[in-house]
Amino acid sequence: MGYVLLVTSKGFGKGEEILGEKLMYSYLYSLSEGDHLPSHILFLHEGVKLVTADAPVLNILKTLVDKGVTIYACGICLDFYNLKDQVKVGEIGNMYLNMDIMAEAEKVITLG
Repeated sequence: MGYVLLVTSKGFGKGEEILGEKLMYSYLYSLSEGDHLPSHILFLHEGVKLVTADAPVLNILKTLVDKGVTIYACGICLDFYNLKDQVKVGEIGNMYLNMDIMAEAEKVITLG
């Protein structure tokens, strides 16, 4: 297994929320255009909002799935935000799955 992305928020970095969301969009778009794709992207905490119906990165994530990236969104987190029925890309995962994927990865990169 190559590397894994762990996405824990809607935006990239701390500070201005709108800037962070633009940076996350830009990062994921750049990733989808590149050659160095992760094996998995794990969405936890507020990051799960990026796999739902209104997410501005939804089409980018669908492109990544089409290119072979596996996407999991945290079930506990989706329940917390009442978003389980709004997932539009990837699968609903759990902490056991996250733990196994991260343990087997060569590297885990956290975005948040």
